[in-house]
Amino acid sequence: MKDDMAEKEKVEGVQRDLSRSAILGESSRRIQLDEALAGGHQIIDVRSSGEFIAGTIPGAINVPLFDDDERGVIGTIYRHGGHEQAVEKGFDYVEKKLSDLLAAFQPFTSKTITVFCARGGMRSLSVVNLLVQSGYQAFQLDGGYKTYRHNVLSLLDNFQPKLIVIHGLTGSGKTRILQKLASAIDLEDLAEHRSSLFGGLDRTPSNQRTFESRLAQVVGSLGKEPYFIEGESRKIGRVFIPQPLATAMQEAVLVKVDCRLETRINRIVEDYPVADTAMQTRIENILKSLRRNMGPSQVEKMCLLLRNGQLHELVRILLVDYYDKRYSKSMFDYRYRLELSSENIAEAAAGLTEFRRTLL
Repeated sequence: MKDDMAEKEKVEGVQRDLSRSAILGESSRRIQLDEALAGGHQIIDVRSSGEFIAGTIPGAINVPLFDDDERGVIGTIYRHGGHEQAVEKGFDYVEKKLSDLLAAFQPFTSKTITVFCARGGMRSLSVVNLLVQSGYQAFQLDGGYKTYRHNVLSLLDNFQPKLIVIHGLTGSGKTRILQKLASAIDLEDLAEHRSSLFGGLDRTPSNQRTFESRLAQVVGSLGKEPYFIEGESRKIGRVFIPQPLATAMQEAVLVKVDCRLETRINRIVEDYPVADTAMQTRIENILKSLRRNMGPSQVEKMCLLLRNGQLHELVRILLVDYYDKRYSKSMFDYRYRLELSSENIAEAAAGLTEFRRTLL
């Protein structure tokens, strides 16, 4: 009860002091992203939820100053009425929601906060000024998301490292091996997609901006080349691998892992659990999309196996009659510097680690 009363008094105090000059006044509390991250700051994105979903800084939390509709109204006013009218409308919106806005920041009272908007402009500036007035330790990210995005693209445009690309048939354990290797880039994890027809079943695939942000974050943590990476097509789910990295993959040292068909089947059944009827329906719809490639009778047989829970036999057909044929055709001309068994994931990872050591 006391805490609620104290918060109410704080909000009322800020409302009494609220003025355009106080909220929109210039601030010297600007900070660079690397400094904020090094200091353990909580990164807050005050752009609208639509902007946030389209792409943000990894680890940022969305506390929107305006919703998407309000942002649209302000933008229209800015285009037709000018800067001052747009600021006035934005100020009206903030006044009406000040209590809710400050309440959204309550979980971060013990943290230092860095706030950003699209360009490091009025949205983040006004929020920082509000927070400082309310007793928070808060900073404005210099340049906002636009500068961050520019830095991400600049980094990826120049990222063409030496690589060791791991190839192998579907289910041979490439991703499992990759997860046990140091100096590795797991593109499927970054894309939130397993890079197959069924790759997005139990995930929420990343959009291009999110994928690039996550990739840039990994690139910044890597040590000495070469890096391990799994063989992929240029597109993974909804995203495309940046061209310099795709070129590096084409020029890389290639290795191949392989294991028994039964081992591959068991791994796939384990990786793609059919947990409920909704999942079963999604899988069946994907199977039906293969009628042209595999024929109606084969697809109907697989759908029946799925409904009966005979997943091992279903996967066997998919591997032998679909995936293996496609893989063999696309990889026909590849020349491998190393081939090793992936029956035991830990041993395969150890073998690849030793192979990399010979290349250093």
